[in-house]
Amino acid sequence: MFLCRLKCGLLTQDLAVRFNCHISTVSRKIITWSNFLYFVLGSFNIWPNKYNIEAKMPAVFRMLYPSTRVVIDCTEIKTERPSSLALGSKCYSSYKSSHTWKGLVGIAPHGALTFVSSLYTGSMSDVEITKLCGLIDLLESGDSIMADKGFVLNKVLDGTGITVNTPPFLMSHGQFSIQEVEETQTIAKLRIHIERHIRRVN
Repeated sequence: MFLCRLKCGLLTQDLAVRFNCHISTVSRKIITWSNFLYFVLGSFNIWPNKYNIEAKMPAVFRMLYPSTRVVIDCTEIKTERPSSLALGSKCYSSYKSSHTWKGLVGIAPHGALTFVSSLYTGSMSDVEITKLCGLIDLLESGDSIMADKGFVLNKVLDGTGITVNTPPFLMSHGQFSIQEVEETQTIAKLRIHIERHIRRVN
């Protein structure tokens, strides 16, 4: 049941029908195995060294963004509304318009999953989660992160020697230049793999 959930992303109601059991039984077993898997994976270091990243780096990254160590994005998991008003306020995500837990996921340029953060309340920003989750401590001077526009990390990375590659922002001139449009498209094509990873989990 748990492997079907991981491989195919089947919903609890679907699994309940397939395995001929109640939805609450499915939820309980999924949570139990998820906790076990999190414990097992948490005891292994999945963060590859720079040599392994460079050895397996795809040609397009090597040509355009050779210092990329990790491609990141945040994902949100919906949860029930907490009974505590204070916690409910912290868990409310304006982006999802519901109560969520939020985590950061990172992959290497060649697509391997290399980082999964703890879960944080849905109201926290992408920048705040990146700052707290421990990812920056794993990076080295000269590394770069690829992310979307929500990750404005310049202040967080100041003085670390680490840079961030994001699509350009539309400034006061009101229109992207041809070069900025091309850069936006290039980063979007390279970032699509992190979104596919997250879609599998969700």
